Amino acid sequence: MSDRPVRIILDASAIVAFTRGSIHVGEVIAEIDDEDAAIGLPILCLVEATRGAADTDRLDLLVNHRASVLLGDDGASWQALAATYDIVGRLDAASAALAAIDLDCAILTAHPGLYGGLAGGGPIIPI
Repeated sequence: MSDRPVRIILDASAIVAFTRGSIHVGEVIAEIDDEDAAIGLPILCLVEATRGAADTDRLDLLVNHRASVLLGDDGASWQALAATYDIVGRLDAASAALAAIDLDCAILTAHPGLYGGLAGGGPIIPI
């Protein structure tokens, strides 16, 4: 894990957008990096994103970026993950939501409606 504080979580849709050359996602990453902070990449979101990734070289670039931190789910939080999965309907999105809650940061997503069932619509930044 990085010493940099995680400021934002990229869900699968944001990761896919990055592989497709999204300027919006790239700008967010650059701003976070300039602040010596990090972006969180939940492992389950990376797995889901590989199915729609337009450019796997860009996916590797993202994973290996100095501002990227890979986030796994804590086995002790399996019940919270299951409950969040029940709300959002996708395991990768549930993982992103729990990471955002645990790290007190927002989720960058192309699908903000996915998180609509969370309290207050979830901590979302739409792209």
